[in-house]
Amino acid sequence: MKKYSHIIFDLDRTLWDFDGVSCEIISELFSEYVKPVTSFSFEYFYDKYLIINSGLWDLYRNNEIKKELLRVKRFSLTLEELGINRPWIANKMAEEYVEKTAIRIRLFPETKPIIDYLKGKSYVLSIMTNGFKEVQYPKIKRSGLEPFFDYIFISEEIGFNKPDIRIFEYALNKMKISADKAIFVGDDYEVDILGAANAGIDQVYFNPNIDSCKNKKDATFNICSLLEMKSFL
Repeated sequence: MKKYSHIIFDLDRTLWDFDGVSCEIISELFSEYVKPVTSFSFEYFYDKYLIINSGLWDLYRNNEIKKELLRVKRFSLTLEELGINRPWIANKMAEEYVEKTAIRIRLFPETKPIIDYLKGKSYVLSIMTNGFKEVQYPKIKRSGLEPFFDYIFISEEIGFNKPDIRIFEYALNKMKISADKAIFVGDDYEVDILGAANAGIDQVYFNPNIDSCKNKKDATFNICSLLEMKSFL
């Protein structure tokens, strides 16, 4: 079996329950700011938000928009879908969403056990994320993950977003290793898995969706549970 020395993890949706936290916070913001001025349901609002947010993140990863615009635009455009043109609501939701996301701790149940296991095997662990630094650093610290990770790579500090090969090359250079010594663990096939593959790094595609996991993707390893990594690491 191939011997790795370094394991690079994505953060959101891999170690951290981003979707659960995000839905919870947006529901709270909807109840406070949107529900009083619309007859549309939260479910309708949230479905629209997910589509708009995904499209804006694609633009952000391609350096076509700045994060400040993304933060507000995802809410203002969603509100417009409901016929609401109140910029102050979008601004308040954008501000409070970031504040709440940074302090609400929600690791996946398997995160701590697999991290403990890997550290016990003397792997060097790192995190690579496209998330915003003012959100990701507090999340990593408050969740108790910080002591376990030797390197934290945040795209906006490096200047390149995954799947750009340059962020992976930066990480390898920083860790002073060759690509064959590292393996990348992530949930986003296009961003994490193909990005790592293009940099010559082996990949663990984490897909906890049971139905989707039946159809394995082209990756070094496919897993539905983080604990499955014990079988090959």
